[in-house]
Amino acid sequence: MTVEEYLRQNQESITEQCFAIADNGSKAIITIKEDSGNYVHRVSTVEKFTDTLPDNKFFKKMRDGITNAVLNKVIPVVIFEGQKARIISFPD
Repeated sequence: MTVEEYLRQNQESITEQCFAIADNGSKAIITIKEDSGNYVHRVSTVEKFTDTLPDNKFFKKMRDGITNAVLNKVIPVVIFEGQKARIISFPD
């Protein structure tokens, strides 16, 4: 299963979690980690997630991607696969 398939399969429950965060006046972010061929997701606020990132050049691209997603009113999805990370938007 790809991460995109995982998102589609779990879209309803993830959407409900994102709405709960938005109802509290925050912006939602989804993190997905690959764990032995399975995916585990977590929905939290952008503020909480970015507070955990060190403020250095290494994480600048990730911070910029998250900021860009929020400015474009899409929910960022940060995917951790092994030692790599990428950002996509949550599908409609």
